[in-house]
Formats: sequence, C-alpha cells, structure tokens
Amino acid sequence: MKPLRTHYCIVGLLPLFFAFPLSAQNGGSSGSQGATSSQSGGSGTSGRSTGTGQPSPSQTPQIQGPAYVRGRVIMNMGQPVPEPVSVGLNCGTQPGQAIYTDAKGYFEFALGAGPQGNNMDMSASNSAPRLGRGDASLPGGFGGRGGTGFPGSGLMGCELRVSVAGYEPLTKDITDPGDIGGINVGTLQLHRLAGVEGSSISVTSLSVPNNARSEFDKAANDLRSNRRASATQHLEKAVSEYDKYSAAWNVLGGIYSSSGEKDKANKAYAKAIASDPQYIPPYVGLAGMQLENQEYENALETAGKALALDPRIAAASFVQAAANLQLNRPDEAEKSARNAEQQPHQNIPQVHAVLAQIFVEKQDYASAAAEMRAYLKEAPQGTFATEIKKSLDEIDKSTANADSSAVPPELRPIAP
Repeated sequence: MKPLRTHYCIVGLLPLFFAFPLSAQNGGSSGSQGATSSQSGGSGTSGRSTGTGQPSPSQTPQIQGPAYVRGRVIMNMGQPVPEPVSVGLNCGTQPGQAIYTDAKGYFEFALGAGPQGNNMDMSASNSAPRLGRGDASLPGGFGGRGGTGFPGSGLMGCELRVSVAGYEPLTKDITDPGDIGGINVGTLQLHRLAGVEGSSISVTSLSVPNNARSEFDKAANDLRSNRRASATQHLEKAVSEYDKYSAAWNVLGGIYSSSGEKDKANKAYAKAIASDPQYIPPYVGLAGMQLENQEYENALETAGKALALDPRIAAASFVQAAANLQLNRPDEAEKSARNAEQQPHQNIPQVHAVLAQIFVEKQDYASAAAEMRAYLKEAPQGTFATEIKKSLDEIDKSTANADSSAVPPELRPIAP
C-alpha cells in the first residue's frame, strides 16, 4: 500500500473574499430600476437548486422564463449600504448561490435563464471553488413548495440570507409566489451587533465625496468585466479624491497582491486600516497575503486583530489554523480550524482540508475521514478533491476489515 499523502497545499489558496466582497452580478439591477424592475436578463450567479423538497415531475410547474428575486439592503438609518454586501439564496441543506448588492443596495437573482455571466471576484484571489454555479435552465420548480404557475412559485420555502460582519444575521423566508415579473422581497434592513467593535462596512464609506464614489463604482463595473487595469486606475483616482477611502484602499490592496506587487499591497492595506481601524476586510486581506508569503507569525497576528474586532470571522480563523499548522502547532491549529468550521464558511471548504491534515498527523483517521467527506460535500470539484478522494479511499480500504485504531503503519502521515 502506498503511503497516505495528505499534506494539502493550503498556503496561497485562501479566498480573500473580505478583500472586496463585490463579486457582483453581471448586468445587475441598477439603482434606478432596482427591486421593482421587471426587465429580463437579470443578474446573479447561476446554479441548480439544492432544495430537498423537489416536487414530482407531474406536480412541478413548468417555468417558461426566468424567475427573478429582487430586493434591497439598507442600513439601519435608512441609507443604502455604501459597499456591496453578499445576499445568499438557499433552498435546502446544500450551499446555495450568492450575489452582491449594487451601488444603491439593490440585488437581483435570475433563475431559469440559462447560463449567466460568471461573477467577477474583486478580491485578491479567485482560487476558492465556486459552488452552485452552472446552467440554471431548470425543467420546473426550484426545490421549494407550492406551484401557482408564476415563475417564482417554485421558490416558496427558500430563504434569503444577508451576512455582514458586525451586523446581525438577516434572513427572509420566501412565502409569496410573486407574479409574472418574479418575486420582490422588498427592503432588508441591517442592524449592528451589540458588543462587536468591527464591521465589514467602513464608516468612511458613509462620507465619501461624490467624485470618489463615482470612481469606485466605475472600478466595480470594470472588475465585474475583468478589466483590472482600468479598475486600478479608477480606484487610484478615488483615493486621490478621498485619501481616507478605506474600502477603495482595501480593493487596491487585493489587486496589487494578486498582481504580485506586494509592497504596494502592504501600503494599500496599511492605508485602509489607518483610515478606519475597525474595518475588518483589510486585516483579513493582509493576513491572507502574509500567509501566502509564508510570514506565518505576522499572519497570526494580523488575523488575531480581525478576530478581536469580530470573533466570528471564519476567514481569520482559517488563516490562523493554516499558519499554526505550518508552524507545527497542531493543537492551536485545530482550535482555530474548529472556530472557522463553526461559523458560516461556504467560501472556505479548505478548513476541512486543514482539519483532515491535523487529524492524520495525530493518527486519528476516523476524524480525518469525516473531515475529508465534509470537504467533498462542500466542494466536490474543489482544488483538493482528487487528492482527498485518494486519501479517503486508502483509509477506507485499510479499515474495511479491521478496527479503526489498527491502521497499518504504512498509512502514517507524510511530513511536509
């Protein structure tokens, strides 16, 4: 039997989704049309429904066109969110799909419209597996319940989720079948969490001059179309107009980092943090870059600052877990990875790969196998899927006719 190979290349694969959470929809709803628009050709990542209550074919309403789900996210003072925030649509136990609000807080899902434009991640890395993407031309309902013949009737029972660091989690059950134009869920309002200092919405974004905000919005549109050079120019203009524009500095940090311009990235992240010390994204972006650069102690410290602002940040806990694993501190790594695992972590299935590696090194093969299966469930086509399947097969074969504690010695972990 070949030795079990489980040292997954965690470093460099952190999805820096906090660097700029504007993987927004192509052709998304504009502020002027927003949640009340009935136009076709909406936005959002496309994907198959993952609901568990799929009706039988004879009961399923046939969707003749795309089903739209529209709405708006605002701050608790009635203002639109000044930065893009993620809105998820979930119809079952599996990860659903997510899109991002536009410049005025509007969002729009388009389901059943065939393949949609891929979301453009404005963060420093796009390496994380994207779940739920594909052809959304469903033959019928979307896994929900009910069926009135309206395009959105199959979405009844699904749930919208808005998760923003520093704010109370926001959920909205879809109970209205909508009409021929789809479903309008109305306005969703964010409320700050008591006792949490940090936020992924910068206070500086609330007082940005119009010229700077216009440049920021142009950069967002460019990055949705993968025009990074143009986006960089607009962002640089934005910070020249408003030097304390923390969100713009943060996006620049992600772009510079992904382009290999580490000095510029460090300076941009430093400016973002100095402009708003309670703004969480630049801490996570910087920690991810430090992890990738094998600056493990620095990554631990920077991620710790993010967690001090909000201990629920799964990405920061993941950075600490990966850094501790590289520093041969398995107990600390397991603690951090467990914390990440307990938080919403749909964009970080790698946390299960970290835990699998930890348990293999501890020769706890049953726990390692459980984490491998969790990874494959969350990211069946993920970066580590092939290697994890091989490792899992070896564990299963070695324990098929023996007690799990009697794993053959050749199944020992391979040192990095």
